[in-house]
Amino acid sequence: MSDTDPQLLQVIADVLERHQPQADLSRFAPQARLNEDLALDSIMLLQLFVQLELEHGLAVPEDAVIDDDLQRVEDLVALLRRWQGEAVS
Repeated sequence: MSDTDPQLLQVIADVLERHQPQADLSRFAPQARLNEDLALDSIMLLQLFVQLELEHGLAVPEDAVIDDDLQRVEDLVALLRRWQGEAVS
């Protein structure tokens, strides 16, 4: 994904920094792998989605999170963008 949204990237990084202090943000980048590079497990990822929704209104249905193959930060950004576009439509 070459057009990763810089504003959305910053929102994700900010939420991780505040609510997931054990995440390794030194490697945060669009291509960073959520588990291997950032040390985010499945519970931490779910907590991230909750905080994104509570703090920024970025809601994604649970089924979409489960069905999507989230491997990298850019996958997360794409999922959030896709659902925010559908919410606006």
